[in-house]
Amino acid sequence: MNGRANVKVDAATSNLMDALRGVSAMIVACVHGFQVFVLPYYGVGSPSHILTSLLATHAVTVFFIVSGFMIYVSTLRHRNADGSFQTARFAEARILRIYPPLIAAIVITILVYLLIQLLDLHGRESFRLGGELFVARERATLEWSALPSTFFLLYGAVPGAPPPINMDGPLWTLSYEWWFYILIFLSARLWNGCSVSTVLPLAAIGVMLLHGRNTLFLWFFLIWLSGFWLGHIYVKGQLFTDKFWPRAAALAVSTLIMMFVMGHGHLVSDLLNPFDTPSAQRMMVIVGVFLALVVSVLIRWATSSGVAIPKAISGLARFSYTLYVIHYPLLLLSFSLLYPLLHNRGWMISLIAAAAVLAPITYIASKVALLVENRKLLSRLVSRTRCLQQKA
Repeated sequence: MNGRANVKVDAATSNLMDALRGVSAMIVACVHGFQVFVLPYYGVGSPSHILTSLLATHAVTVFFIVSGFMIYVSTLRHRNADGSFQTARFAEARILRIYPPLIAAIVITILVYLLIQLLDLHGRESFRLGGELFVARERATLEWSALPSTFFLLYGAVPGAPPPINMDGPLWTLSYEWWFYILIFLSARLWNGCSVSTVLPLAAIGVMLLHGRNTLFLWFFLIWLSGFWLGHIYVKGQLFTDKFWPRAAALAVSTLIMMFVMGHGHLVSDLLNPFDTPSAQRMMVIVGVFLALVVSVLIRWATSSGVAIPKAISGLARFSYTLYVIHYPLLLLSFSLLYPLLHNRGWMISLIAAAAVLAPITYIASKVALLVENRKLLSRLVSRTRCLQQKA
């Protein structure tokens, strides 16, 4: 019997985490809809581009914080009464979390590409019709040679691995998430003893990441770890003691001081353009820690106020991951079909079109998620597969 299986997230915190995941995914989808349909009128570097990019960036940051929090809880739930780690069950849970939506995203992206190519839709040669200041993608392309790297989530972590397929931009974060899982998985296996099968892969991955010098991976790992640490102090009950507020105030002041010290002379540009420079990327980590602190305050508020988060918001979590990974190719397909009609009709018409297509895209994501995010169904399928293998 798993002695740690009783580690629970209270209902208020669970609903809050669901709401943060769902809203973050919706923000990313809405921002991408705006950028695909409306930014042709404003261009890169415009205030609307900077603001929407900032919203999407920190929505992803919150997504990573929530992921770190929940993975901490998951590692404890996968410990036995003797303290050993249930490696197979944890690995299965992570694979079933990542891979079904990823496979759906790859299939949908390939289908969108083939539709544009075979039906000679707009974007087959170019998404431009003249006068655009920006287009999300120059044309519909599919880098077939990048499919192995995309499927095995090698990009962003393994040196030399090609980036993910270009028509599904949000996939860039999945590799990070996957390798965070692997690092925590191997680290948790140390509970079972320092075996060669644990220490050697952990050391090899560490060398690989250091050799690759992917600083962005490191920065997002630190942000993810801030959520992981938040999970730790939540489980320990430290979020709910009288010492929380002075500690939270001290951390808030410390992060603000670090922002001003590290951003001396370029604070505003670092905050507004978090990917542009090494200094801005470091600033993004500080902002991530601050957002983790905000989430901790929200947890206290949710558990003490008794205010119920509407199911319409928390329920978005049921398909948030699917929405996150499939919305971009569907937006490009919508743009391909609609842009010849929208061209030169003004940004307001394009904004209305973006809002209109996001509704069916969200609906499609909710239906696809009934299969790819249905953990009970997926677990039953895995169990049946095992039974068939044993009978064979």
